[in-house]
Amino acid sequence: MAQGNGSSRGLWTVVRALWSEIGPAGKAVLVALAMSAVVAIILGVAIPRQVERHLIDAEVRKQTRIVGDMVDAQIIPLEPPTPEALAILDNAVRLNLLGSDTLRVKLWLPDGTIIYSDEPALIGKRFGLSEDRIAAFNGHARVEIPDLTVPENEYERDLPPLRELYVPVFGESGSIEAVFEMYHLAEPIETTVENIQRLVWASIVLGIGLLTIFTASLILVNGRAIANRRRLAEQLFGELVRSQAEERTRVIGSLHDDIGQTLYRIHYGIEDLRSRVDEDDPVAGDLARIGDLVNEVDSSLRAELRSLQYGTGEELALGSALDELAEITEMETDLSVSVHVETECELSPPTRIALYRAAREAMTNVRKHSLASTVEIRVQRQGDHVRVHVVDDGVGIIEDEGLGLTTTRERLEAIGGGLKVRTDRRGGTRFSAWVPASESEVET
Repeated sequence: MAQGNGSSRGLWTVVRALWSEIGPAGKAVLVALAMSAVVAIILGVAIPRQVERHLIDAEVRKQTRIVGDMVDAQIIPLEPPTPEALAILDNAVRLNLLGSDTLRVKLWLPDGTIIYSDEPALIGKRFGLSEDRIAAFNGHARVEIPDLTVPENEYERDLPPLRELYVPVFGESGSIEAVFEMYHLAEPIETTVENIQRLVWASIVLGIGLLTIFTASLILVNGRAIANRRRLAEQLFGELVRSQAEERTRVIGSLHDDIGQTLYRIHYGIEDLRSRVDEDDPVAGDLARIGDLVNEVDSSLRAELRSLQYGTGEELALGSALDELAEITEMETDLSVSVHVETECELSPPTRIALYRAAREAMTNVRKHSLASTVEIRVQRQGDHVRVHVVDDGVGIIEDEGLGLTTTRERLEAIGGGLKVRTDRRGGTRFSAWVPASESEVET
């Protein structure tokens, strides 16, 4: 069972990875294909039924027209007929109604008496009226499957499958005086409907198959293009990170060796001059102020060097990098920062660095604009993405996005991620950034 569950999770991981790779256009095409398939299935069921209904209605109209012609010719008796009238009616029925599809004809009076049938044994017998016959006497032509268990259908039990058709007979006053009951072979209509159904389903299957092949080709091409663009974006971003790291190392060395050492010499030069000047001399005060200014510059320089050296987070796991970011922020500001990592995930270096830099950009905006006192950083796995949320308790969104957020969003979108900034429901600002989860990620 455990192996089966593992296989299912592995398959689901592959499906989710493929779904994320096909892109918005591919997803839209798949949804359209699914909707087309549903519509096609509905049509595949509805069209044969409509054809069957039209064929039955056509048969009803045909028989109703024939019965109307017989009424106009006054050859249908509306009371127990004489032998001569019965012979005339029988001849008309056999000539116009009975045929290859119609196997039995009965003429009913409202009291349930069969005054005519091509089966002589039924003539003159009386039976209870069924609901279908009552409906026919109320003016509704009906087509039903006969109940062969009732006594009046005794002579139809050995016949092939039938449909019974009821056609009202109107008298001179416009009222229904009798009802013809005709038994038709069910096979001709059923065979026609089955043939149409086969053709419809064959067309649907062929159409959906061709559409699926075409769609799969488009999705495959689109997915590959998106994957290639994403890999290229990750590669370029990785090269950018490496070049920035090299440049940062060079800048750190230059600032430390050139400016830092120079400030060190200036500081000790000022201290040497102060030791040679009397404390009451106004020059001593000027030297002290210059020394304080040099100390401030030196402190600022060291803070910037520390930020450049330890504040990048690029060589650390995402959780460790965010912990370090929180620690540095608390050292340099009055903010209280908490970090919660709710997922263990493997991210490629470019996606990990992009997500970290997004969080760092959010923290920079919090420090500059939010007037907040607490900040929460939370990392979560949601579907196919790893997300980092930065939520503060400040004044909320007070201005449009700056260059930093715009650049961060473009960088994330280039590797399949995204960014959203909105006012949190509890006040303050909620910053959310996400990147695709690694296909090799192990779910816990």
